Amino acid sequence: MGTTAQVCEMVGDGSDCSLDLCARVCLIDKDENLILHSYVQPQIPVNDYRYEVTSITEEHLRDVMPLKEVHETLQQILHNRESIGRIRWDDRNVRLLVGHDLERDLDCLRMNYLDHLLRYFSYPKRI
Repeated sequence: MGTTAQVCEMVGDGSDCSLDLCARVCLIDKDENLILHSYVQPQIPVNDYRYEVTSITEEHLRDVMPLKEVHETLQQILHNRESIGRIRWDDRNVRLLVGHDLERDLDCLRMNYLDHLLRYFSYPKRI
């Protein structure tokens, strides 16, 4: 079983720009090799690119992969296109998924993943 770290960058929509839309996804393996780096076409117009945090601009999101295609690519990488209901803990094709806010990331990607294959980490608070 492999281990993969995931990070997503979110842009905003809604009247107060609080609606998170996944605009970039990156996966690396346990040796810090890049597995996937892709910009994601938001399904609705973006009101706030959150450039100060994401470094994403409108130009980055032109002619990029649609969410459905990113979703399929992630499924192929994370569990070799196996149905999520058929994944076994000891399956060598399945990967542990590590990240900071995986629940939000997976929600924005419209994905489900087995809880026992998720590992969360948090940043230490500054004093």
